[in-house]
Order: sequence, then structure tokens, then C-alpha cells
Amino acid sequence: MKNRCLSEKNAAKKTSLFARVSLSLLFFSTLLLCAQNADANEDLDKVTLQLKWFHQFQFAGYYAALEKGYYKDEGLDLTIIERDLKLNPIDQVLEGKADFGVSNSEILLHYLHGEKVVLLASIFQHSPLVFISKNSPLLHSPHDFIGKKVLLSSDAQDIELRVLLKNEGISLNDISWIDRFASPEDYFDPYIDVLAAYTTNQPFYFENENKPYSIIYPSTYGVDFYGDTLFTSQKQAQQHPERVRKFLRASLKGWLYALNHQDEIIDVIIKKFGSLKSKKHLQFEAKKIQKLILPDLVKIGHSNPVRWQRISDSLKKLGMISDQKELSGFFFDPSTGRFVVKTETALYVTALFSIIILILALTIYIARKLKKEINSRKIIETKLKKSEKYYRSLFENTGTATVILTEDFYIKHCNENFAELSGFKCAEIENTKKWTEFVTQDELHRMREYALTRKDSKIPTPTSYDFKFLRRNGEIKNIHVYVERIDGSTDRVASLIDMTEKVKTQELLIQTEKMLSVGGLAAGMAHEINNPLAGILQGAQNIKRRISTDNKTNIEIARSKGCSCEQINDYLEERGVIRILDGIKNSGERAATIVKNMLDFTRRNESGRTGCDINTLLDGIIDLISCDYDLRKKYDFKHTEIIKEYAHNLSLTNCYRIEIEQVFLNLVKNAAYAMYETSKIRPPKLTLRTKADELYTIIEIEDNGPGMSNKVKRRIFEPFFTTKSPGLGTGLGLSVSFFIITQNHKGIFEVDSELGKGSKFTIKIPKV
Repeated sequence: MKNRCLSEKNAAKKTSLFARVSLSLLFFSTLLLCAQNADANEDLDKVTLQLKWFHQFQFAGYYAALEKGYYKDEGLDLTIIERDLKLNPIDQVLEGKADFGVSNSEILLHYLHGEKVVLLASIFQHSPLVFISKNSPLLHSPHDFIGKKVLLSSDAQDIELRVLLKNEGISLNDISWIDRFASPEDYFDPYIDVLAAYTTNQPFYFENENKPYSIIYPSTYGVDFYGDTLFTSQKQAQQHPERVRKFLRASLKGWLYALNHQDEIIDVIIKKFGSLKSKKHLQFEAKKIQKLILPDLVKIGHSNPVRWQRISDSLKKLGMISDQKELSGFFFDPSTGRFVVKTETALYVTALFSIIILILALTIYIARKLKKEINSRKIIETKLKKSEKYYRSLFENTGTATVILTEDFYIKHCNENFAELSGFKCAEIENTKKWTEFVTQDELHRMREYALTRKDSKIPTPTSYDFKFLRRNGEIKNIHVYVERIDGSTDRVASLIDMTEKVKTQELLIQTEKMLSVGGLAAGMAHEINNPLAGILQGAQNIKRRISTDNKTNIEIARSKGCSCEQINDYLEERGVIRILDGIKNSGERAATIVKNMLDFTRRNESGRTGCDINTLLDGIIDLISCDYDLRKKYDFKHTEIIKEYAHNLSLTNCYRIEIEQVFLNLVKNAAYAMYETSKIRPPKLTLRTKADELYTIIEIEDNGPGMSNKVKRRIFEPFFTTKSPGLGTGLGLSVSFFIITQNHKGIFEVDSELGKGSKFTIKIPKV
């Protein structure tokens, strides 16, 4: 009991001693403050305010306090400094080039990074920063930004907008990001879809020009930061707390006056501060700012520590800070003119200092023991990071489409090559789509049957196989895939190689061999047909000669039989025999012409360039194709109207005859296929036109088919591109024709087409 009394007595003595020292310090501080105030009454205290932008209603409270003499009443001579875009207002205050500054919630980020700033007041209770969509169709959600051009500065002044994107799971890689502040030229730039803007500023331009726009507010998505804030440095607050308190008091009084006398302060901004904005624009800004400050609901300058803590949490989530920090040193208490600190801190500073010394000593002891292990772990971590970076680089930059599959066939990761192959984005695929969604139904059925067979017969799972890959747009690709299991995991890596072009090439080679065989067969058949055809023509010719009235032998034999040649001819004419003989002769000659054209077309061009009559070549192709009839009833050329607009004075054209005939045949057959599609709407009509100018022989082949879209017209000469159904064309006819005209003949090959109005192919062959 006695010891307890002694302890209490000693504690009382220590407290009494501390109190006496504190009172003495307070007494001398009061004398010093009185002396400072006496000097201030003689000379005004010069201070500077650094704005975050150019002169406008955004800073009306400070203009009002200066205009109405509120700063002077507090003994302050204030100079307001406009923003220099090359300098940050916070840095200007911290470096002592300004005493006070205006910023936004960015001030908290600087504090959390260890910079010595102090918040004086939160003027705007809500941030004016928003996203504005201005191109049609207007966007109304941040998720619509994906793939769009978004103008957003990486500067910390736009942090609330970046927090919004982060919260919604939208990466800057998902958008076409333009990293800079918006300029007036950007407001109506059609190249930019969305821009970061102030509700107090940019909407005025759109409304003034009657341009539609939509606003995406961060607060709608739970991101509600403070707007403009008033701040100073810790050095200023520590060395001149009374100056800070006076400045804050005058500024808040100025804001109250400005909001109640908006037109008066707007005139001051225009006349005395030279604002570049019009009066109408400043009035628009004033109405918007009134809603951000909310003077009827919240005391001007009010700051909620809990809300600032939430902003700190958002910054950490965004990755802009690594660790949280106590915010008590962030706020300035205007009632005391000091930082907000706990009273117990002053009483127990000595004890805490001793504890800190002990902790430091213990830390040094432990640190020595852990140093080697930490270094070792750092080395291992560095190696792991390098290894991870190496394999990630291989995964992302490999030339093949690569995916990582889970045991239940979900795509865990995919690279950009796979995304491009599938037609989706990586974010749409990863952890949402199964491997089987990219396999055609027929192929999937085949795989399941094979899996059952393999299970029954215990055949090992193949590590590579071919299958039909289904793209987003319904296109089917021929794919060869290699699958490997990842060691120590149930996941598998699959690498896909697109074999579509190779398969097409193989099919083309097979088709080419078939065509060569058919060509050889056609040539052989033509020779065989020529023999009986010659007999038919010769027989018909002999019959005509045996009944001729001009032949003496015929006259004598007829007279010996009691009649004349004229009587015989009259009888044959009466019975139609003469007409039948003429028909046999004409049909035989037509058949002979067809066989001749076929033989000419199948012969190789071994003689090089020769002078050719283009009109005759076109006639030969028409004669040849007139007998063509598609067994799948795609067209019957006999029902096509042929219009020939030939230039009759056309000189011979120096060309490779067989190649030019091939081009003509491709174009005429393509026209026949095309016109079949519209044959129920209008009768097929093909126009062949020849003409010449000083340099070229010009051939035009024009049809009245369905025509082509601009997209198809741009690709019409690409190899393997075809608009025909699968199996009806290789997509090489026009590309080969284009090569023959432009490369082999140094000519020009053009197409003119419009949907619903047919197509016209123009060939220009140089005369020399």
C-alpha cells in the first residue's frame, strides 16, 4: 500500500512538471503570436494561391474573397497564380513556390506517397470528372468502351476515372487509349469516341452546337471522390498555423458570397482576371458547380475522414499505393490551427521513444539473422520471375495459336493468335468457353465415337490430330493440334496450326490433275469424233452431188430409168429430203466447229505470242460454251441472250491465244453462274464488247446478274476467294486470269460492279 502511494505521488510530480513546462511554452507562444499579429497589422502578410487550371468560375470563391476584401480583413495580401500546364500545383506548393494550392482527390495520393501535404477543405463534395460519349451510337456504360477510342490522361488528376474502369474490370488494354488531356479540337473530333471531361465545362460546347452526347458518371458505379480541394504544405501549417487559419476562413467566406452572387463574380472574372470563357459559358459553369458544392446540404469545405479512407482503399485497389497509411496527419483542424493528433501522444512520447529504441535493437538483431535467408529468397524469387517472364513470353509470342485447358476442357488461358483464329477476344474466352465450343457438331460426334472406341480397346490418347475448327462467324478451318499435359498439373497445353490453305492447295492439285485428265480425255474424244463426223459430212455432200441436175452422169442414169433429174429433185423437195440433207450438213459442220474449238483450247501454247483476232476468239468461246450445261442445273447457256458489240476495224492483237481464251472462258462461265441467281427476276443477258484506243485493245464482258458488294469487289482477284457454294469453285479462276493479263501481257484488268445491277469486267491488252 505504501509503495502504491509513493508511485502515485511520483506520477503526480511528473505530470505536474510536464504541465508547468507546457504552460510555459504556451505562454511564450502566445507572446510570440501577439507580436506577429502586431507586425501584421502594420504590413499585410503576402501569400500566394496556385490554381489547378485557368481563370474560370471553378475558383470563384477565391476571386470573391479577394474582391470583397476578406483576405485583407484577415491581414493577408493574396496573389492568385494561374496554372502552368508544365507544372503540377502540388509540386509548386511543396517546393515553396506557392503557399496554398487547389487540387482534387489527387492530393491524397501525394500524401500516401509520403509527401508532406495537408488538406484544408473539400470545396467540391463531388468530382466533376466524367466520361462523355459523343459519337453515334452514343455509349451509356463503361463496358461499351471496349474497342473504342478513349481520351484519358494517365496523370493523377484523372484517378477517379481509372478507378471506375478498374472496378468494372476494364483494362486500358481493352480500349484504344489516347493518353493526354482533352483540347477544344478533341470535342468534335470524330476519331475520338469517348473523352474524360468536366461536367462544368465540355457539355457547354455540345449543347451550344446542338450536338448529342451522353455522360457516364463514376458515382453511378460506386466511385464518388471529392472534387476541388484546398491544401497547403505541412511546413506551412507547422510554422504559420494562424496564417493558414486566416486564409481558410477568408476563402470559405468568399465561396459563400460567390455562390450567392454569381453574376457579380462572373463580371469580376471577365474584367479583372481575363477569363477566356464567355459570360454564358461561365454562367453554365456556375450552375453546375452549385450542385457539386451543395451549400444548402453540407457546410462549405466539409471533409469526411471515413470517405477519404474509402478513397484511399480505392487507390490501393488500383495499385497506385502499396500500403495503407494513417490519415490523421492529412487533415488540418481550423479550430485549433494544428494537425489532428491524439493528446496521449504528448504525455507518453518519452516512453514510446524508449520502446522504439528497444524494438530497433531487437529488429537489428533479428535482421542480421534473417538477412541471408532474405537474400536467398530474393535470388530465388528473381529466378522464378525471370522463368515466369520467359515462359509467358513464349506463350504470348509463339507463332501458333496456343491455349491452356483445364481437366474439364475449359480454356484457362489463350494467346492473341488463338483469339485472332477464333474471332473472339481473350477476355471473352478465358475461363468462360470450353474447347468443344470451337469444334463443329459433325467433328464433335466423330471425336466422341473415337473416344468410346479408344476406351474399349485401351488405345492411348493421341497427342496430335486434325479436326474442323469453328470460328465465331461460322467459318470452318482445318486445324492440326498438338496436346501436351503440364507436369504436376491436370492442365494441358494445346498448340493449333491452321492447315486450311494447305488443304486447299492439296485439293487444288487434285482438281488440277483431274482437269488435266479430263482435258486429255476431251482431246482424245474430239479426235475420235472427228472420224465419224467426217464420214457423215462426206456422205451428205455425196448425196447432194448425186442428185445435182448439172451432173451429166446423173442426167443419163435418170433418163435410162424413164425420168429426169428435175423430176427426182421435185420429188425430194416435195418430201423434204433436201431440207433434211441441209440440216445434216449444217449440224455436222456445227459439230465440227465445236470439236475444232475444243481441240484448239486444249492445245498448249507452244508458239508464243501471235497476232489474234479478238472478235474471232470471243466467238469461238461462245460457240464452245453454248453447248455447256451444268448437271447440277446452275445454268443452261442456251437460254442466255448474247449481245455482240464488236469493233469491226479492230486490228490483230499480239497475245498468247490459249491464255486469252482461258481468260474469256473464265469470265463467261462466271457470268453464267452469276446470272442464274437472278434468272427468275430477269432473263440472262451477256454483252461482249470490243474497241480500241491508241494504246490498248479493249474487251468488255458485261452481265446483268446480281452484282457485287464493295467488300467482295475488293477481294475478287484474291487466290482461293470465291462466292460460290463449297465444292462449286476453287477461287482461282479470276486470280489466274488477273495474273495472265497483268503479268504475262502487261495489261490492265478492272471490274465495275454494283449490287443489283450486274458486273462488267474490262481487259486492256497493249497493242505493242
